[in-house]
Parts: sequence; structure tokens; C-alpha cells
Amino acid sequence: MSKTEIIARYLRGQSLVWLFIQALALTIAVGLIDYLTGKELTVDPFYSIPILLMVWFGNKNLAILISVFCALAWWWANWAGGHAYSSEWFRIWDAIVRLMVFCLVVFAGSMLKEQRDFFLARLALLERSQKLEREIINISEREQERIGRDLHDGVCQYLAAIGFTAAMLNRDLERELPVRAEKAAEIAYLIQDAAKRTRDLARGLSPVDRDEGGLESALNELASSTSKLAGISCSFICIGPVRIRDNVRAVHLFRIAQEALLISNATKHGQAKAVVVALEASDGALSLRVSDDGIGFDPTCSERKGMGLNIMRYRARMLAGTLQIQSNSPAGTMVTCTIARAASGELSSDSTGHE
Repeated sequence: MSKTEIIARYLRGQSLVWLFIQALALTIAVGLIDYLTGKELTVDPFYSIPILLMVWFGNKNLAILISVFCALAWWWANWAGGHAYSSEWFRIWDAIVRLMVFCLVVFAGSMLKEQRDFFLARLALLERSQKLEREIINISEREQERIGRDLHDGVCQYLAAIGFTAAMLNRDLERELPVRAEKAAEIAYLIQDAAKRTRDLARGLSPVDRDEGGLESALNELASSTSKLAGISCSFICIGPVRIRDNVRAVHLFRIAQEALLISNATKHGQAKAVVVALEASDGALSLRVSDDGIGFDPTCSERKGMGLNIMRYRARMLAGTLQIQSNSPAGTMVTCTIARAASGELSSDSTGHE
């Protein structure tokens, strides 16, 4: 902590009475210096110090009172120093003029203080808003993870047990009532299909494992499932492997890639035939890219139609990173999220690349 911050903290902790006494003492000190320097040197600007001190750390009314004392201190120093006027009224007029100047200092300082307080209030509100948004996102991710874990460990296991029982019933019916066995086989198939769909749902709710290679594995699986569901070539390339030890950051990166596959129109409107999801760690940054060879899209139109881009940008900001959407060469769109290594958490990489 700097000396200025220490002094400011000390002054903020003072009561108004004690702060007024200190400002008054400073006013008297400036008046004495004004008297000692005589009329050859002016110290008028230094009268602003106790005034601004009271404005900044006290209140406007007391600052105006200090201005009056500053004008009186100047009048006394001018009179005691032997500064001659053709009329004493001129000395009084000079004191009144300085009082007006000192009052202007009060109002100028008050305006600056109000602007500072307004800025600090907005900054505090923004920080609280961002903190609340982070907490909401984190709570949402944790709740999704919990639901996914419950589905996988509870419902999936329950369905698997029912499916096993239905399969056993099918075998028994094949021996005793072959006509009914077909219905039992259909029930067993439907149960197995429900179990598979539930596992996929659980995986979608909690996509990234908590080990260091969880993000790489999740992105590889995302690319594979996109190829199957969308009927296009979607590949994953990792220059690494990249191992992120912070699971929250890994989940945010995965969600950005997941949203980019939809927002970039790679699979729906972009008429893309190939999509590449790339994860790369260099000495200075971690980069996630989703690029396609489609017809591209207009980011401004997408912002008006949906929240996908805004959500991606928000997740990138939470990672202290940047999100860029630009045309891909020779055609298509590329979405890039870049995070500085200092902000990306602990990660490690080697020079090998794999697909």
C-alpha cells in the first residue's frame, strides 16, 4: 500500500470534528507562511489545500466554513504584513474576491467528488453484477452436474436393471410362449434405448470430467457426436494435449465450443461440409477455435436473433479472455476464444498434435 493510500485511509477514518480541526490548523499554517513570505511571494493557491481536504473527506458546508477562515487568514496575513492600500475597503474587497475564489474551489471539488462517487458506485454495481452473474452460471453448472450425476448413477442404473430383467423375461418367453416373446423383446429394446438416451442426457449435463484431460476428451466426443447427428465431417484437433486443472474453466470452454457449433450455422444454415474444433496451448495463451467451410453468417444479425453470441462472449469474459468471430479462408466462419496463460489457470502442454 502506497503512502498516499495510507494517508487517504487515515483521513477517511477521522470524525468530522477532528477533520475540521486539522483543516483549520492547516489554514492557520498557510496564513502564517503567507505572513512570513511577505507581499513579494504569493501562497494563495495553497489555501486550496485545507478546503479540498474538507471537501474530499468531509462535507460541503464545513468546506465553505473553512473557505471563510482561509479568506480571514489571507486578510490577516495581508494586513499584518504591512501591505498598504489607499483605502482599507480595497483590502476588504480583495478578501471578498478571494473568498469567492475559495468558494469556487469548494464547488469544483464537490463536483469532482460527486463524479468520483458516481463512478465508484457504478464500478461497485458492475462488480456486484458480474459476481452475481458468475455465481448464477457456476450454480447452474453445478446443478447440471449434480442432475447429470444423479441420472447416470440413479436412473441409468435403474433402467439397466429393468432392461436386464426384460431380457431375461424375453428368453423365458421364447422357450414357453414364443408368440409373446416378440413383445418382451420390444420392451427390452425400448428400455435399453431409454437407458442410452438418459446416459447421453447425463453426459450433456456434465460434459467435462474432472481430470486434467477432461476438456480434450469432451471436445473429442462433441466432435464425434456432431458428425453422427448432423451428418457432416466434424473433427477435433488438439495441439497438446492441453490439461486444464480448473474444471469450471474447462466447462466454460466446452460450452463455448458447443454454442459455436450452433451459432456459426456450421450445421444448420451454413451449408458446411466440414467443421474443425481446435484446441491449442502456446507459451502465451490458450486458444479454442471452431471453423467451418460454409457460406458464413452476419454476427450482427445473429445477435438480434438470439443470445448465443452474448452467452459465448460472457463466458469468454469470465475466463478473462476474448472472443472473435471472423470469416474463414476461403469460405465459412471461424469462432476463436483466446485466453492468456496467466488467466487460464494451471495448464500444461507438449509439442505433439493429434486428431
